[in-house]
Amino acid sequence: MKNQAERRPRIVVTTDVNGTTTPDNTFGELVRADGLFDEMDKLMRSYTAEGSKFSRVLPKMATLVSCVDRGRVEAYAKEMPLYAGVTATLDELIESENIDAKVALSTTGFAGLMVLVNKFRHGFLLSVAASPVLGHLLSGEERACLIRPITDEKEKVRVIDDMANSHKPDSNLVFHIGDTMGDFLPIRHAAELGGIGVAFDPNEALAANISRLSKNLRTKISQVEFPTGEKPDFARAGEVIKEAVWKTLRTEL
Repeated sequence: MKNQAERRPRIVVTTDVNGTTTPDNTFGELVRADGLFDEMDKLMRSYTAEGSKFSRVLPKMATLVSCVDRGRVEAYAKEMPLYAGVTATLDELIESENIDAKVALSTTGFAGLMVLVNKFRHGFLLSVAASPVLGHLLSGEERACLIRPITDEKEKVRVIDDMANSHKPDSNLVFHIGDTMGDFLPIRHAAELGGIGVAFDPNEALAANISRLSKNLRTKISQVEFPTGEKPDFARAGEVIKEAVWKTLRTEL
Protein backbone atom coordinates (compact mmCIF):
# COMPACT_ATOMS: atom_id res chain seq x y z
CA MET A 1 0.00 0.00 0.00
CA LYS A 2 1.08 3.54 -0.60
CA ASN A 3 1.59 5.75 2.42
CA GLN A 4 0.33 9.31 2.57
CA ALA A 5 3.71 10.77 1.60
CA GLU A 6 3.67 8.76 -1.64
CA ARG A 7 0.01 9.23 -2.51
CA ARG A 8 -1.23 12.43 -4.11
CA PRO A 9 -4.98 12.08 -4.58
CA ARG A 10 -6.30 13.55 -7.80
CA ILE A 11 -9.35 15.73 -7.27
CA VAL A 12 -11.67 17.84 -9.38
CA VAL A 13 -13.54 20.80 -7.91
CA THR A 14 -16.01 23.00 -9.76
CA THR A 15 -17.60 25.93 -7.99
CA ASP A 16 -20.35 28.36 -8.78
CA VAL A 17 -19.63 32.08 -8.32
CA ASN A 18 -22.78 34.19 -7.79
CA GLY A 19 -23.92 33.56 -4.22
CA THR A 20 -21.21 30.94 -3.68
CA THR A 21 -17.84 32.69 -3.83
CA THR A 22 -19.32 36.20 -3.82
CA PRO A 23 -22.44 37.65 -2.18
CA ASP A 24 -22.93 39.89 -5.21
CA ASN A 25 -25.33 39.49 -8.08
CA THR A 26 -22.51 40.07 -10.55
CA PHE A 27 -24.93 40.36 -13.47
CA GLY A 28 -26.71 43.28 -11.83
CA GLU A 29 -23.62 45.00 -10.52
CA LEU A 30 -22.22 45.39 -14.03
CA VAL A 31 -25.25 47.45 -15.07
CA ARG A 32 -26.00 49.24 -11.79
CA ALA A 33 -24.47 52.44 -13.17
CA ASP A 34 -26.95 52.27 -16.07
CA GLY A 35 -29.94 51.98 -13.74
CA LEU A 36 -30.58 48.41 -14.90
CA PHE A 37 -29.78 46.48 -11.71
CA ASP A 38 -33.41 45.67 -10.89
CA GLU A 39 -34.17 44.45 -14.41
CA MET A 40 -31.08 42.23 -14.43
CA ASP A 41 -31.81 40.99 -10.90
CA LYS A 42 -35.30 39.93 -11.96
CA LEU A 43 -33.87 37.93 -14.85
CA MET A 44 -31.35 36.24 -12.56
CA ARG A 45 -33.94 35.29 -9.97
CA SER A 46 -36.22 33.85 -12.63
CA TYR A 47 -33.81 30.96 -13.15
CA THR A 48 -32.10 30.66 -9.76
CA ALA A 49 -35.33 30.38 -7.77
CA GLU A 50 -38.33 30.27 -10.10
CA GLY A 51 -37.42 27.45 -12.45
CA SER A 52 -36.92 29.33 -15.70
CA LYS A 53 -34.14 28.04 -17.96
CA PHE A 54 -31.00 30.15 -18.10
CA SER A 55 -30.92 29.75 -21.88
CA ARG A 56 -34.21 31.65 -22.09
CA VAL A 57 -33.01 34.69 -20.15
CA LEU A 58 -29.41 34.79 -21.42
CA PRO A 59 -30.16 36.78 -24.63
CA LYS A 60 -31.93 39.47 -22.59
CA MET A 61 -29.07 39.59 -20.09
CA ALA A 62 -26.52 39.92 -22.89
CA THR A 63 -28.47 42.83 -24.35
CA LEU A 64 -28.50 44.65 -21.01
CA VAL A 65 -24.67 44.58 -20.81
CA SER A 66 -24.04 45.34 -24.49
CA CYS A 67 -22.72 48.82 -23.68
CA VAL A 68 -20.48 47.77 -20.77
CA ASP A 69 -16.82 48.49 -21.54
CA ARG A 70 -13.55 46.87 -20.51
CA GLY A 71 -12.78 49.53 -17.90
CA ARG A 72 -15.98 48.87 -15.98
CA VAL A 73 -15.53 45.09 -16.04
CA GLU A 74 -11.89 45.30 -14.98
CA ALA A 75 -12.62 47.71 -12.12
CA TYR A 76 -15.39 45.49 -10.80
CA ALA A 77 -13.30 42.32 -11.14
CA LYS A 78 -10.65 43.89 -8.90
CA GLU A 79 -13.09 45.00 -6.20
CA MET A 80 -15.79 42.30 -6.29
CA PRO A 81 -16.36 41.13 -2.72
CA LEU A 82 -15.51 37.51 -1.96
CA TYR A 83 -16.80 35.48 0.96
CA ALA A 84 -14.34 34.75 3.72
CA GLY A 85 -12.16 31.76 2.92
CA VAL A 86 -12.54 31.83 -0.85
CA THR A 87 -9.01 32.89 -1.80
CA ALA A 88 -7.29 30.81 0.90
CA THR A 89 -9.34 27.70 0.13
CA LEU A 90 -8.89 27.79 -3.65
CA ASP A 91 -5.19 28.69 -3.39
CA GLU A 92 -4.62 25.84 -0.95
CA LEU A 93 -6.31 23.34 -3.25
CA ILE A 94 -4.25 24.39 -6.26
CA GLU A 95 -0.91 24.85 -4.51
CA SER A 96 -0.99 21.94 -2.05
CA GLU A 97 1.87 19.45 -2.30
CA ASN A 98 -0.38 16.74 -0.84
CA ILE A 99 -3.08 16.67 -3.53
CA ASP A 100 -3.25 17.05 -7.29
CA ALA A 101 -6.26 19.33 -7.78
CA LYS A 102 -7.91 20.86 -10.81
CA VAL A 103 -10.35 23.64 -9.96
CA ALA A 104 -12.74 25.57 -12.17
CA LEU A 105 -15.18 28.42 -11.79
CA SER A 106 -18.32 26.89 -13.33
CA THR A 107 -20.92 29.59 -13.61
CA THR A 108 -23.62 31.18 -15.68
CA GLY A 109 -21.78 34.43 -14.92
CA PHE A 110 -20.39 36.39 -17.85
CA ALA A 111 -17.11 35.04 -19.23
CA GLY A 112 -15.65 38.52 -19.69
CA LEU A 113 -15.97 39.17 -15.97
CA MET A 114 -15.12 35.68 -14.72
CA VAL A 115 -11.86 35.53 -16.64
CA LEU A 116 -10.78 38.86 -15.17
CA VAL A 117 -11.77 37.71 -11.67
CA ASN A 118 -9.59 34.67 -12.29
CA LYS A 119 -6.77 36.91 -13.46
CA PHE A 120 -6.84 39.56 -10.73
CA ARG A 121 -8.09 37.55 -7.76
CA HIS A 122 -6.78 34.03 -8.41
CA GLY A 123 -3.67 34.64 -10.51
CA PHE A 124 -4.97 32.59 -13.45
CA LEU A 125 -4.76 29.45 -11.29
CA LEU A 126 -8.28 28.33 -12.15
CA SER A 127 -10.11 27.22 -15.27
CA VAL A 128 -13.28 29.07 -16.21
CA ALA A 129 -16.55 27.84 -17.69
CA ALA A 130 -18.99 30.72 -18.10
CA SER A 131 -21.66 32.19 -20.34
CA PRO A 132 -20.15 33.59 -23.58
CA VAL A 133 -20.89 37.24 -22.81
CA LEU A 134 -18.35 40.14 -22.79
CA GLY A 135 -15.69 37.77 -24.09
CA HIS A 136 -14.88 40.26 -26.83
CA LEU A 137 -13.33 42.49 -24.14
CA LEU A 138 -10.63 39.91 -23.40
CA SER A 139 -7.26 39.35 -25.01
CA GLY A 140 -6.43 35.99 -26.56
CA GLU A 141 -4.08 35.24 -23.69
CA GLU A 142 -6.81 35.98 -21.15
CA ARG A 143 -9.30 33.72 -22.94
CA ALA A 144 -6.90 30.77 -22.65
CA CYS A 145 -8.37 29.73 -19.29
CA LEU A 146 -11.86 29.28 -20.77
CA ILE A 147 -12.77 25.60 -21.03
CA ARG A 148 -16.49 25.52 -21.95
CA PRO A 149 -19.25 28.03 -22.70
CA ILE A 150 -22.25 27.84 -20.36
CA THR A 151 -25.52 28.69 -22.07
CA ASP A 152 -27.68 26.51 -19.85
CA GLU A 153 -27.36 25.12 -16.33
CA LYS A 154 -27.08 21.52 -17.53
CA GLU A 155 -23.74 22.37 -19.15
CA LYS A 156 -22.21 22.56 -15.67
CA VAL A 157 -22.57 18.78 -15.66
CA ARG A 158 -20.46 18.61 -18.81
CA VAL A 159 -17.80 20.77 -17.15
CA ILE A 160 -17.46 18.12 -14.44
CA ASP A 161 -17.26 15.36 -17.04
CA ASP A 162 -14.70 17.27 -19.12
CA MET A 163 -12.45 17.76 -16.12
CA ALA A 164 -12.93 14.22 -14.84
CA ASN A 165 -12.10 12.76 -18.24
CA SER A 166 -8.91 14.81 -18.58
CA HIS A 167 -7.66 14.72 -14.98
CA LYS A 168 -8.76 11.19 -13.98
CA PRO A 169 -9.58 11.97 -10.34
CA ASP A 170 -10.18 9.37 -7.67
CA SER A 171 -13.79 8.27 -8.14
CA ASN A 172 -14.97 9.75 -4.84
CA LEU A 173 -13.01 13.00 -5.15
CA VAL A 174 -15.21 14.94 -7.55
CA PHE A 175 -16.95 17.99 -6.11
CA HIS A 176 -19.34 20.72 -7.19
CA ILE A 177 -20.14 23.66 -4.92
CA GLY A 178 -23.22 25.82 -5.50
CA ASP A 179 -26.12 27.60 -3.84
CA THR A 180 -29.18 27.70 -6.12
CA MET A 181 -31.23 25.61 -8.52
CA GLY A 182 -28.73 26.46 -11.25
CA ASP A 183 -26.39 24.13 -9.34
CA PHE A 184 -28.81 21.30 -8.62
CA LEU A 185 -27.82 19.25 -11.67
CA PRO A 186 -24.03 19.43 -11.11
CA ILE A 187 -24.45 18.84 -7.36
CA ARG A 188 -26.48 15.74 -8.13
CA HIS A 189 -24.02 14.66 -10.82
CA ALA A 190 -21.04 14.90 -8.48
CA ALA A 191 -22.95 12.64 -6.07
CA GLU A 192 -23.87 10.22 -8.87
CA LEU A 193 -20.18 9.92 -9.77
CA GLY A 194 -19.45 8.91 -6.18
CA GLY A 195 -18.10 12.33 -5.24
CA ILE A 196 -19.74 15.02 -3.15
CA GLY A 197 -22.14 17.76 -4.10
CA VAL A 198 -21.77 20.73 -1.76
CA ALA A 199 -24.91 22.84 -1.35
CA PHE A 200 -23.35 26.03 -0.01
CA ASP A 201 -25.86 28.12 1.94
CA PRO A 202 -28.57 26.63 -0.32
CA ASN A 203 -31.67 28.62 -1.14
CA GLU A 204 -35.08 27.14 -0.42
CA ALA A 205 -35.63 25.75 -3.92
CA LEU A 206 -32.29 23.94 -4.00
CA ALA A 207 -32.74 22.47 -0.51
CA ALA A 208 -36.25 21.27 -1.42
CA ASN A 209 -35.04 19.52 -4.58
CA ILE A 210 -32.17 17.84 -2.74
CA SER A 211 -34.66 16.55 -0.14
CA ARG A 212 -36.53 14.71 -2.91
CA LEU A 213 -33.51 12.74 -4.09
CA SER A 214 -32.97 9.12 -3.13
CA LYS A 215 -31.49 8.45 0.29
CA ASN A 216 -28.34 7.08 -1.34
CA LEU A 217 -27.72 10.31 -3.27
CA ARG A 218 -28.55 12.51 -0.29
CA THR A 219 -25.76 10.84 1.67
CA LYS A 220 -23.34 12.16 -0.97
CA ILE A 221 -24.55 15.75 -0.71
CA SER A 222 -23.25 18.03 2.01
CA GLN A 223 -25.48 20.98 2.86
CA VAL A 224 -23.36 23.75 4.38
CA GLU A 225 -25.82 26.08 6.07
CA PHE A 226 -25.41 29.33 7.99
CA PRO A 227 -27.79 30.79 10.59
CA THR A 228 -29.65 33.96 9.69
CA GLY A 229 -27.29 36.90 10.12
CA GLU A 230 -24.12 34.81 9.87
CA LYS A 231 -21.98 35.52 6.83
CA PRO A 232 -21.16 32.44 4.74
CA ASP A 233 -17.56 31.21 5.01
CA PHE A 234 -16.25 29.32 1.98
CA ALA A 235 -13.66 27.60 4.15
CA ARG A 236 -16.44 25.29 5.32
CA ALA A 237 -16.79 23.99 1.76
CA GLY A 238 -13.05 23.44 1.83
CA GLU A 239 -13.43 21.40 5.01
CA VAL A 240 -15.85 19.05 3.24
CA ILE A 241 -13.25 18.49 0.52
CA LYS A 242 -10.42 17.96 3.00
CA GLU A 243 -12.42 15.41 4.97
CA ALA A 244 -13.21 13.45 1.80
CA VAL A 245 -9.53 13.44 0.77
CA TRP A 246 -8.47 12.32 4.24
CA LYS A 247 -11.00 9.47 4.21
CA THR A 248 -9.60 8.33 0.86
CA LEU A 249 -6.03 8.27 2.17
CA ARG A 250 -7.04 6.59 5.43
CA THR A 251 -8.87 3.85 3.52
CA GLU A 252 -5.76 3.10 1.47
CA LEU A 253 -3.35 2.94 4.40
